[in-house]
Amino acid sequence: MIYDDMYVDAGLRLDTASRVGNVRIWVTNEYEHDGIGDERVFDRLTELVQYAGGGITGA
Repeated sequence: MIYDDMYVDAGLRLDTASRVGNVRIWVTNEYEHDGIGDERVFDRLTELVQYAGGGITGA
C-alpha cells in the first residue's frame, strides 16, 4: 500500500483491509500509485508470500 497515494485515502484502505480476513499490509512511500508496474514491487510481494509460507511456482 502506498501510504501517501494521490488517489486513494490511506485511512479508507487500512479500514477496508482490517475488515477482510487473512490480509497482510505492506506500507511504503517508495512508489507512486501504479507501483505494481515496477519489477521491484512484484519481487517484494513474492518475497512476502514466501516468508508467509505460501508457495510460488514458476510458469
